[in-house]
Formats: sequence, structure tokens, C-alpha cells
Amino acid sequence: MTHTFAIVGYGTQGVYHWKNLQQIDGAEVKGIYDIDPRANDDAEADGLHVYESFQEILDDSAVDFVFICTPNDSHHDYAVEAMKAGKDVLCEKPAMMTSAEMEDVDEVSRETGKLFMVHQNRRWDPDYQVIKKICDEELIGPATYLEQRIHGSRGIPGDWRQLPEQGGGMILDWGVHTVDRLLMMVDSPVVDVYGVRSFVAGHDVDDGFQAYFRFANGFRALVDVSTNAYITLPKFYLQSATGCAIIEDWEMNGRIIRHTGAEEDDATPIQAGVGLTKTMAPRIMDYAKMASTTPPVEELPLPEVDSDVMDFYRNALAAAEGREEPAITNASVIRCLKILEAVIRSDETREVVHPEQA
Repeated sequence: MTHTFAIVGYGTQGVYHWKNLQQIDGAEVKGIYDIDPRANDDAEADGLHVYESFQEILDDSAVDFVFICTPNDSHHDYAVEAMKAGKDVLCEKPAMMTSAEMEDVDEVSRETGKLFMVHQNRRWDPDYQVIKKICDEELIGPATYLEQRIHGSRGIPGDWRQLPEQGGGMILDWGVHTVDRLLMMVDSPVVDVYGVRSFVAGHDVDDGFQAYFRFANGFRALVDVSTNAYITLPKFYLQSATGCAIIEDWEMNGRIIRHTGAEEDDATPIQAGVGLTKTMAPRIMDYAKMASTTPPVEELPLPEVDSDVMDFYRNALAAAEGREEPAITNASVIRCLKILEAVIRSDETREVVHPEQA
């Protein structure tokens, strides 16, 4: 079975999806709709039909999938109209401007029986897949704390992403990815959220944020997004009572350090600044100097994980045909938006917010 797509918005993401869909069996892109003449010229050069209006896509019975790649404030109306016209819908993130909009879209999806699925592509990032594997399989023991960072120094792109009325800012940009991934890792309600947004670049939207989360099961997490970090900190840092894992960068430099369970001598105090400390003395990693044959601490490489973002598209086709459940559920998207709204509310009130506390 072949599914025919029309892409709404032929900018960077629209072109990205056109290229990817060409690699998916059972998918073809017929054309695009965009209000920018340059985008239309690009589409024609790529051999795509250029629709004169969105209504023309809705009226085209050959199109059964609409892929929304427009600024955030237009997602809701495009999605609702497309599903009511009998089209399945894929949508760039963030799905909607608010959780209320997303709940409305989910209701239309249920009423029409049409698929609505959000492109949460960062669930397929290798660094996330690896840190999730370490957590899920307890490779350092039961994890207790996670730091997740996205750091850069080039500021907010100079387009609609700087406009609050169109959903600009990092909360709805990288916040959607980082919090979505956190919620996928921790199977527990979020009971405490404390968030602080950054406006140091002088825009009307946040150029970064930090948010601290506490889950009902005791797990804690920090999410840190910055567009003015000229020295970047590790992307992931996972901690347990018996070990740590770190992923430094996009290149997947990192390692695991964990306790083996072997007994060891009490620490020898070290000179730390102008004082002595035994509590913070480092673990002995030069095992040749140790009397024990079993070192108490070991260093391991990061595990390998197979991950293919093309599975997003394959799953979308299968979900539309009823052969698979959607990989990204609307419920998970609604929950993520609600937690992000709690981060904003916390920043505005300067108080801890309790979004899922019983």
C-alpha cells in the first residue's frame, strides 16, 4: 500500500522530511503548500507539485497524509482541518502552543479515526538511547538522579522563533525534546517542578531554562537548556548509589564508572584546596597499586544501541493502517506540554509547582 503525502511548510524541516520519506517503502510525496515564493521555487526544482492553497490539499483525494512543518501557532488549525477532511496527520514539534490545544486535536483524532502523530525525533538520538539503556537495565544499579543538557552559544534563530505569538523560545523548542525524553525514562508521576527561564539575550521569549524535577518514586532530574553557553557541560550525567554514567557530547564520548562490590580500605585523606578531606577523596583507579585482586571500582565503555529514526516514518504508516500502535502517543505529548507549562508557571510564580501530585 502506498501513502501519498503533502507537506505544509517547505522550509528546513519540510525539506528534511521530503528527503527522508523518499527512503521509506510505501510513501511518496506529491507536493507542498507554502506561503513563501522561495519555498515554492525550491519545491518545483525538486520536482514537487505546488498547491495554491491548503484547501487544495484537502480537496485532493490522492493525498492521504499531511505533514505539518509550519511555525508552531498554525499547527492546531491545519491538523484539525486535515483530519476532518479524512487525512492522517504528522506534525513537527512542538505539537501545539498549549496542552489545551493538543487535547482538542486529540479529541478530533478520536472522533475522525484519523492518525495524529508528532515528530518527537529526539527519542531516537543515540545519546538518549544509550543513557536510557543504562537506566532501564540498571547497568550502574537503580538510577537516582539525571542531568540532561542541551548547550550552545549561537542564540535563538533570527526568525519566528523569537516571537512569543508564534511559539518561539527554548521551552517550546528543546524543552519539548528534553522533557519528553525524561518522561519516557522515568515511570513515575512528577510531583515537584521548579523552573527558571533565561532572558539574557533580551528577546521576548526565553533563550534557555533550567528545571528541576522530583518524581513520586524519589528520582530527581535537572534539565538545562542554554543558547549562550560558550563552554558546554556534559549532555547526560546519570547517578546511582553504586555508579555514574556520563555522555560528554554529540560524538558520544563518555564512560561508566561503577562499584564492583569488592571490599576496599578506608580512604586516605587528600589535600583539597587549603584543607584535608577523606569524604571527597577520589577512587583509586590504578589497580596495579592495590593489594586486592578484585578492584572495587571499574570503568566501562558506553553500551551500544541500534537506533534508526526512519522507524518513525515506518511506524506512522503502520499506525495509519492499524498494524501498529503509534510510537509517539497523543497522551505522552499532552503530558509533556502540561509539565512544560508547570515549568513556566514555576518561573512566573517563583514557587515549586506540583503538576501530578496525588
